[in-house]
Amino acid sequence: MYFIEIPQFVAKDETNLKPEVYEQIYGPYANISKYICVVNAVQPKSRGTVRLRSVNPYDDPLIDPNYFAEPEDMQVTIDGLKVCHKIGTSEAMQKVGSKPFQTKIPGCHQLSDDEDKYFECIARGSVFPIVHPVGTAKMGNPQDPTTVVDPFLRVKGIKGLRIVDGATMPIIPSSNSNVPQMMLAEKASDLIKQTINCPGYLKGYIPKINNYYSTRNI
Repeated sequence: MYFIEIPQFVAKDETNLKPEVYEQIYGPYANISKYICVVNAVQPKSRGTVRLRSVNPYDDPLIDPNYFAEPEDMQVTIDGLKVCHKIGTSEAMQKVGSKPFQTKIPGCHQLSDDEDKYFECIARGSVFPIVHPVGTAKMGNPQDPTTVVDPFLRVKGIKGLRIVDGATMPIIPSSNSNVPQMMLAEKASDLIKQTINCPGYLKGYIPKINNYYSTRNI
């Protein structure tokens, strides 16, 4: 959950709202100081997809974030919006001039008497990413068909290729992914150096880790 004071251009450019929707919500408050409360479901259960659009590698991929496919994600978001509203209308915040917008989200105004349904409508209409998706090439048991890289970050079935970024994270961290990816890169550099400089270093370790995974349920 974030409370952020926002300049006008951020609300206009970063929330991905249609111009007419933006004007209806933010237009009456164009010349006054404002802040927003952003709810971030840090451990979402929903899973999206990234697929090839065609055989042309220069074509943009087909990305479906599949937001709120799992009901739990929506409930977490609704609960978070309730907390946002409670804090924003608290006595302490009112003392510094905080008060909620009187404008309603287009398409949701008819639900304003039902808090849960109104917040759900807001979430479905205004959700946006915070640029930290992970897991499109997740790491894990080589025998698991949903994994792309093994525990050494090597792409399965392709010799001499590793993936070293947030795509390999099987579980999204409850934070920005920048620092975990730095840690991942540092570890990957050690793995690569060990493989290059000490070819026999992992000879006894690889069978052990393969045996470990083979005895676990996928």
